Amino acid sequence: MTKKIITACTVFFAVFFSFSQARNINIDTSRLVELTSLNSRNVIFRQFCQDVEEAYKNIVIEKKQVQTFYRYKASETDDLLSLASRLSLPYETIATLNKISATDDKLAGKTLIIPVQPGIFVAEKPSSSYEILLKKEYEPLLEKSDYSYTIDSAQYYFLLNKRFSPTQRAFFVDTAMKLPLDKIILTSSFGYRVSPISNKWKFHSGIDLSAPQGTNVYACKRASVSATGFNSTYGNYIILLHTNGMTSVYAHLSKIEVKKGDTVSAGQIIGKTGTTGASTGPHLHFEIRLNGNPADPGRLMTID
Repeated sequence: MTKKIITACTVFFAVFFSFSQARNINIDTSRLVELTSLNSRNVIFRQFCQDVEEAYKNIVIEKKQVQTFYRYKASETDDLLSLASRLSLPYETIATLNKISATDDKLAGKTLIIPVQPGIFVAEKPSSSYEILLKKEYEPLLEKSDYSYTIDSAQYYFLLNKRFSPTQRAFFVDTAMKLPLDKIILTSSFGYRVSPISNKWKFHSGIDLSAPQGTNVYACKRASVSATGFNSTYGNYIILLHTNGMTSVYAHLSKIEVKKGDTVSAGQIIGKTGTTGASTGPHLHFEIRLNGNPADPGRLMTID
C-alpha cells in the first residue's frame, strides 16, 4: 500500500513539475546546439530544417509542442530578411526574440537565438516602440499562452504563428516612428468590433488610446500636414502626409495645434486629446494608412 502511494505521489509531482516547466521554461543559451553553417551539407543545419518542418506540420494538426532553440553567430553577409528566408521562419520570429529593432540592423558577429516554431515573442519588459505595441496588443493573451521562456534573464511570451500587424510592421521597419502619446493605454484594437456608438459589428480602421482630456498628441513621424478639420465621426482631426504613400490620422482632438501645409517633425506636439465627434470619452483615435488604405495602427503605433 505504501509503495503504491509513493508511486502515485511520484507520478503526481512529475506531472506537476512538467506542467510548471512548460509554463515558464529557462533556456541556458550556452548549452544550445550551434548552427555553424546554414548549408544543406551541414548535419546540424539539416536537423534544424527537419525540426522546422515538423513544427509547421504540428501547427496544421494543432499539436502543441515546446520550442526547440539553436544558436547562430551571424556572418558579415547576413541580414534579417535573407536570414529568415534561409531558416524558413518569419522575420518577426527572429527579430522579436533577439531584440532586433529594424530590418537594417547590423547582425554581423551577433549570436542569435533561433527557434524552430514560427510566431512572435512578446517581451515581458518591452523597450522599443514596437515591443511596447506588441505587449499592449496581446496583453490579454499572454497569460493564456502555452509557454513562456526566460532567455538570458529576459522573459518572453510566445504566440504561435502570429505575425506583425501593418501598424507594428511600420514601427519595426521605420525606426524614425514615434508613439503618438507619452503613455499607451490601448482600449480598442484595429479590425472588426462592436461599435460603442452604434452597438453594431463594424470595422475599426485604427486603434483607440485612452488619455485624459488635453493630453499632448505627437506626430508619429516627420510629415507635412495634409488636412485638419472637423466631422461628425472623427470630431477634430489631423491628417499627416509622410513618405512612401503613408499617412497618419489623429482624431477626437480637443485642440489642433497645426494647420494645413505645415511641416512637422517626429515627436512634435500637433494637438490635444479630447472627445469630439463620435466618442464615448477622452481618447486618441490613431490610424496608419498606406496608399489610402487603413492599416492596423494598433500594431504599428497606437490609434483609436
